[in-house]
Amino acid sequence: MRKFILPALAGLLFTTPAMAETTQRDLEVIGRALSFVEGASGSDRTVAIVYDAGSEAEAQALASAMAGGLSAGRVTLNARLVPMADTGSIGGADAAVLLGAAAGDGGVFSAASSAGVMTVSTDMSCVESAQCVMGVQSAPSVRIVVNRGAADSSSVSFAAAFAMMIEEI
Repeated sequence: MRKFILPALAGLLFTTPAMAETTQRDLEVIGRALSFVEGASGSDRTVAIVYDAGSEAEAQALASAMAGGLSAGRVTLNARLVPMADTGSIGGADAAVLLGAAAGDGGVFSAASSAGVMTVSTDMSCVESAQCVMGVQSAPSVRIVVNRGAADSSSVSFAAAFAMMIEEI
């Protein structure tokens, strides 16, 4: 029996993606977190969805979820699709959700950081490597991780009450 289970588990591990796709629930968590960013005004927040060719379908699905505005607590999220090759157009967004290869790309982080845009991903390695300000996971429970160094580099600061809800590295 063990001869069959171990190879099956090994096969499962090698075919399971390293990170989950970003979901509407993740977007809602991101939106609630955006309400704690200091200096933001109004309830509408523009979210740049930065994607590579391999994550274009996921980007389109997220943009569709935000079509007409996605209510997330006290804010409403509006999407703007940004191909990874066009990171110069990130400016003016309140946050940039990084998908696929964009989540670990130093050039994407640098472009967003210099524009003062908070970067976020569901890929926690992005936040651990300081290529994202915030990492979000909504399943099985909500987890928000903020990289203090990346936040400082991006001139992003949060209200003090937010510190009680997050992990900071």
